[in-house]
Amino acid sequence: MRSAQDMTEKQPLAPSNAAVLPSSVADQTAEALRRILVGHTIADVERRLILDTLAHCLGNRTHAARILGISIRTLRNKLNEYMEAGIPVPEPGQKPPLAA
Repeated sequence: MRSAQDMTEKQPLAPSNAAVLPSSVADQTAEALRRILVGHTIADVERRLILDTLAHCLGNRTHAARILGISIRTLRNKLNEYMEAGIPVPEPGQKPPLAA
């Protein structure tokens, strides 16, 4: 018999899996995300996601790229773009800046 953990590891998170939350919590979460995202460009949201993921990984680019589902080369290219634009990007092993 498969455990609940085995089943969730093999199933991608989809809207049907999100139904575990009470609808009021799910609605509040969706509304909070809309407030955070609406009004920002895709590039801004992407940059924030990349830098926040890098912070979560304590600067480990390989781990961050895996979480983001992109190649390490793509991540490095994005980080180089950010540095050229004057956005602080931590060196590997350094604690990332708090906000970008």
